[in-house]
Amino acid sequence: MGQKHLTNLLARTITGITYISVILLGIFTENIALLGVLFFIFSALGCFEFQTITKINRYTLVLKILHSLMAGCIFFIVYKFVTLPQDAAPIHNRAAIIAALPYIAYVLFYLIGEMYRGRPDPIREVSLAFFSHLYIAVPLALLMLLCTKELAVSWRQYALPFEQTFWLLPIFVFVWLNDTGAYVVGSLLGKHKLWEEISPKKTKEGTAGGVLVSAMAGVTFYLIYPDVTSIFNWIILSALVSSFSTWGDLFESYLKRAVGVKDSGNILPGHGGILDRIDSLLFAAVPAYIFINIIILI
Repeated sequence: MGQKHLTNLLARTITGITYISVILLGIFTENIALLGVLFFIFSALGCFEFQTITKINRYTLVLKILHSLMAGCIFFIVYKFVTLPQDAAPIHNRAAIIAALPYIAYVLFYLIGEMYRGRPDPIREVSLAFFSHLYIAVPLALLMLLCTKELAVSWRQYALPFEQTFWLLPIFVFVWLNDTGAYVVGSLLGKHKLWEEISPKKTKEGTAGGVLVSAMAGVTFYLIYPDVTSIFNWIILSALVSSFSTWGDLFESYLKRAVGVKDSGNILPGHGGILDRIDSLLFAAVPAYIFINIIILI
């Protein structure tokens, strides 16, 4: 094993441990502000990377930065919803509506400004610009919305301190274990390519291994917290998260191949960019949010 490979592996390990530790710290301490800041950073930097690899807003750095920050602005709006009193009606809350005004104004002025910029392909520019917000910021905002007081799990016999952030724990654990299980099983048993044109290293065996490891984690969650929901729901949630995690990874690989880049960025040593780190999470967040709200919490 070469020195360069060892250095890269060490950097990747340190980055991964730091990433996981900060997220778990926010969850276990029920620190909504820390999670909000973290998701804000993910959203803003992810949006910046997306603009870079797709070459939109490339002639105006200020606009590129502003567009990234406005993706993060979505979390200021969501934070208002999450921190409202339990008996408040968020949609009618004046503070929440006012919080949304900067983003609404930005969208309108961006569209108006596009007419004055006179770029040769405005439809592509606008579509990709706001797709970046839809693709990156909205799923992370849904994760934040899982921290509302109405969705808090009552612990009673468990006496754990993270009632309000509980649902983030299984989602992140299933994503991480799916990646780990897919890598280990794929390395040991992988023979059949899952989608070689998009991701040559992924195998069907590895994908199945990731789903299986996540399902085992779902059973473990049931054994630890049997009163939260049924074992059937835990397994379905794990299967949804692990399956969509794989598709999220494939989708980002598809995007990078379309624009001819290897990594979305280089901000994370050993991992590439923010998008390379959270691509699985972006797809998994949406079905997880829907399933938890519609099926589990009925």
